[in-house]
Amino acid sequence: MRDGRVVAAGPPGEIVTPALVQEVFDLPATVITCPVAGTPLVIPEGGRRPRVPRPQTTD
Repeated sequence: MRDGRVVAAGPPGEIVTPALVQEVFDLPATVITCPVAGTPLVIPEGGRRPRVPRPQTTD
């Protein structure tokens, strides 16, 4: 999902692609098949991206 809408539907092995990861998460990535689980494994590409600060929580 992105912006409240479904971007792709289907089995993960068929729909999780580098293009989908880029579109949904704005993240360049390589997608391989995990040798253990047999499911898509997303590997981010490139250097470090700036961290987005998370809101502070109070306990």
